[in-house]
Amino acid sequence: MGTLTIKGKSISKSIPKASQVLVDYEYWLNRRFGVTGSYLANAKAFLRSYRPGGDLISQLEDYAGIRSASLRSMLGRFNNFLELRGIYAVINDLNEPKLPVSNIYVKVFLASVQDRLRSKGSVSTYATVLNGYFLMIKGDISRLNKRTASKYVLSPSLSDYSKRLYKTVVKAFCDWALLYQSTDPADLSHEQKIIRRALRKISAQSLREVTSIKVTLPRSLSSTYHKDSLTLRQRDRMLKLTKKPIERAILALMAWNGLRSIEVLRITVQDVKLNQGKLLVWGKGKSEKSKDAIKLASVAKRELTNYLNKSKIKKGRLFPTLDRPTLGLIVKRSFKKLKIHGKYTPHSLRHTAGQLMYEKKIPLELIQKTLRHADMRTTMIYSQKAIDLGYFKRMKRF
Repeated sequence: MGTLTIKGKSISKSIPKASQVLVDYEYWLNRRFGVTGSYLANAKAFLRSYRPGGDLISQLEDYAGIRSASLRSMLGRFNNFLELRGIYAVINDLNEPKLPVSNIYVKVFLASVQDRLRSKGSVSTYATVLNGYFLMIKGDISRLNKRTASKYVLSPSLSDYSKRLYKTVVKAFCDWALLYQSTDPADLSHEQKIIRRALRKISAQSLREVTSIKVTLPRSLSSTYHKDSLTLRQRDRMLKLTKKPIERAILALMAWNGLRSIEVLRITVQDVKLNQGKLLVWGKGKSEKSKDAIKLASVAKRELTNYLNKSKIKKGRLFPTLDRPTLGLIVKRSFKKLKIHGKYTPHSLRHTAGQLMYEKKIPLELIQKTLRHADMRTTMIYSQKAIDLGYFKRMKRF
């Protein structure tokens, strides 16, 4: 680990990449202020102009000095972030061409899981992380083991957040490789059989050891989350205390399937596919023609079946008399019955669904698909929260 000296500052740690700094900054903005947008865009624009070897803070001050007052304010927040993290230099990788999806194993893997990755951004993240790993092991699949994976995932140059992200991606690849190894060759094409033979160069034990790599570096406080979520016991009790079928159906859709308020209001009877166990959701920022199909949670399916049988509604909106204020009152009454206090809103039920899915060890990419997050980094908040809560729980006796 080298030591960098800039204008009297001695920094005895690896210099982070600009792209990694931006990932951390976006996460920090979301956690502290609930916004990213122009703040992130202006930080990225500055980092593109950064000249290696100089003091990052000094260059930022010079860069901001010739901007408008509003831009100086935005860049000032980035300055605060850099000083808080002690970042005084970066490796500027923003102007480098993106790593192509060149590795054959990565290509096949991404083709296999493309239905679970919600956006091009998620595909790009998976491709970049995995191609970086295969670049490190020089494309030799036999070198995929716990030692090389630990070196890659736990690199000192990565932030805590990035390490968790890298672990998630590498674990997903190993889980896929284990499944591929156990697939009957008779069910595979000629090309797939070649891939299967290559994947068998890695022992199943090595793949399992890679998935067991621990990334336990909590550094944030659970009190900084924007929304609180219910525990498993509180969620079950909330439904138990609710008597009306329509209210039970609404709460189940939000707390088990993670629907937003606007999505509940938009649901039609035709969107509910009880026989298939599916639900079509008209998501935020989408047109009615581009609804997402998600699996109905068993509790939500049960409550919807009961509601439809008793309401006799056959077509049109699923909840025809429901509006946003009424929905808010239903949720507020439920929280009041639970006698809980904190930052609880209707959106807390969506957080509850995501958090409890993660705690039940449902893969992040499936949680991402269920909640319809455009970016995996949003879904990663649940793993961060679980680590934070687990940390404080285990440290009670310290």
